[in-house]
Amino acid sequence: MPDHATQAYLDLPADDRLETRIPKILKRHAETVAKARGETLSEYVVEALAERVASEIASTQEWRLTATEQGELLRILSAPAPTTAALQAATRRAEDLFGV
Repeated sequence: MPDHATQAYLDLPADDRLETRIPKILKRHAETVAKARGETLSEYVVEALAERVASEIASTQEWRLTATEQGELLRILSAPAPTTAALQAATRRAEDLFGV
């Protein structure tokens, strides 16, 4: 049974096509496995692709920072925001609305 991340992909409508060239023997073997699982080749391939994407998508979104870059990021995040006219106006509106 697919995990939740994989199932999320499988629950989406199949609204696009993917055409690819693969070795003939790979297709035959995939058909054999799909048939043994009671699935069509398309169902088998989509589930395999969804599993792989679900397990690897997070790594494409990660930041890999050096120690120097991490220090700079922390310095920026910990510094107070510069006071601008827009920030002052927003602060006044928040005080008026929320009584802060």
